[in-house]
Amino acid sequence: MARPVTLVFLVDALGWEIAEHFQFGRDHFGTRAPLGTVLGYSAAAIPSLLSGTTPAEHGSWAMFRRAGDSGSFDSLRWIPALPHAMDWRARRWIRRWLDRRGRVHAYYDLYEIPTHLLHRFDVAQTGDPFRPDGLARETVFDWMQAQGVRYRLWDYRTDEGGNFRAAEAALAERVDVLFVYTAELDALMHRAGIFHPSVGARLRVYSAFLEAMRRGARTHDVELETVLLSDHGMTDVTDTVDVWQGMMQQGWKLGRDYTAFFDSTMARAWGGEDVAAAMSVVMGEKGKRLGAPQLRAFGCYFPGGEYGDHVFLADPGVLIVPSFMGSRRIAAMHGYHPEDRCSVGCFMTDAPMPAPASILGFKSHLQRVVGARR
Repeated sequence: MARPVTLVFLVDALGWEIAEHFQFGRDHFGTRAPLGTVLGYSAAAIPSLLSGTTPAEHGSWAMFRRAGDSGSFDSLRWIPALPHAMDWRARRWIRRWLDRRGRVHAYYDLYEIPTHLLHRFDVAQTGDPFRPDGLARETVFDWMQAQGVRYRLWDYRTDEGGNFRAAEAALAERVDVLFVYTAELDALMHRAGIFHPSVGARLRVYSAFLEAMRRGARTHDVELETVLLSDHGMTDVTDTVDVWQGMMQQGWKLGRDYTAFFDSTMARAWGGEDVAAAMSVVMGEKGKRLGAPQLRAFGCYFPGGEYGDHVFLADPGVLIVPSFMGSRRIAAMHGYHPEDRCSVGCFMTDAPMPAPASILGFKSHLQRVVGARR
């Protein structure tokens, strides 16, 4: 009798609009559907997908939040404002210093956060959601470990091509679940845009991987079922807004008069309503302030203001430049309104079960698939 194995292929940023444009997966999967996401970036979406809970429940919304009493960068408050070239070198040193301390196990980067402001923030997620006990909520990996489900995982820490080859070789092992995560499509679309021919070429690589897995399954007498999904979509950048400079033109100096974290599509500020009023003027018609009711509806409301007292979301296609994530315009970005058509992810499977409505349903879906096959 053939051994049942479930392949989970998580492709970062593969939106439904992108999959449909390139007709990806039509030859592989009987079930193909849009997959709702959460507001935010992968720091929010990946934990939500793996745990089936919202950012407000598992605690991770953006990569950085306001520092508490003993933040990771608290000892760096002595650093003054530095010229750009020195700031870049200082961030490299600080990253190596933080890595040596071993406090952060999740993916993070310091990007272009001004080093003299680092002490005001902290890495929001220190545990690795791809490992058991990595979140404050149970993930699929916690569940599989507790249930004795034998699984293998390959993620962003290793090369995509090597991961594909290792997953194919693992079909010969006594394993129940093969979990492959890739972020290379996400990086490509940031550079090239969502409908660039190189995106189609990358998707053909993924199709070839799926075919290789099917051939390998036949070779090793494995009954393979595949679940392919993404955490969110991606949107081409069509406009920019300079919130930082706009606030300066109104007389507000960052770090002196107010504190803010400028993500690529969100401006999160701490301070009184006068700060919010000024930021509303700067955003103009290129973004909107999200009030508590909206944030609650998104599952992203933090009453303590950990991620900002005032949150402004750019309209789809508008990039905040410069931001703490980068000083240059890029081709495409995510982190817009989760219901925008390009923000929606995708779900595909050959398993005889309906698709979940959003990434919050993936955990229970996998539990049903694996449970039915054991």
